[in-house]
Amino acid sequence: MTADNFQRFLENAASALLLMLFVLVVWIILKRMSSAMRKDVIAAQSALVDGLIVNVERGVITIAFNVPQGWSHPCHVRILDASRGTVKILNAAPLDSGLQSFTCDASELEAAFISLETEGQKLERRLF
Repeated sequence: MTADNFQRFLENAASALLLMLFVLVVWIILKRMSSAMRKDVIAAQSALVDGLIVNVERGVITIAFNVPQGWSHPCHVRILDASRGTVKILNAAPLDSGLQSFTCDASELEAAFISLETEGQKLERRLF
């Protein structure tokens, strides 16, 4: 191997290392961006479920929660009996952003739980 060949070998190796370093940096940046985007989605989902308000007075159930801007997933709001079977469906479609409220006269229903289910989340609360 001559000195020129060895010099070209070192230059090619350095170029390959720089290319690998560049690819690694791009991968790290993309990974962090996707993680941050996922966290924003999780925060929006948590806001939807964490803001659930359930009120029961004289057999009338009122459910309210705030739908974040841009939320396009279906929100299933159901009333369940003690065995977790569906007694009544209040909503099973996407909702507009903002405060959403549902009212149901459950005086003649065997209602025990309220269920809010949306993309990747499910929350049940005991009514009585």
